[in-house]
Amino acid sequence: MSGVHGEIRLVVDGSKCDGRGICALVIPERISLDVWGYANVDSSALEDARLIARARRAVRACPAQALTLVGDTRRTRRFVVIGRSR
Repeated sequence: MSGVHGEIRLVVDGSKCDGRGICALVIPERISLDVWGYANVDSSALEDARLIARARRAVRACPAQALTLVGDTRRTRRFVVIGRSR
């Protein structure tokens, strides 16, 4: 893929997800919830800058720190840190 932002993907660590569903409210076109409320993430490449921004918000909003953005972030100026730390 040769998008403007390279290949950036949103992924979930199922062992950390606690099923609160906040992520699905932030980016419903990429995250759906199973019957128990746990995240199912469409991990195809994020190509649109607005979608990447919303994915960042979902990562920051996750109280369990289960979401991460992975991939080539060299071309995005404001996006340096992958995931979040406490």
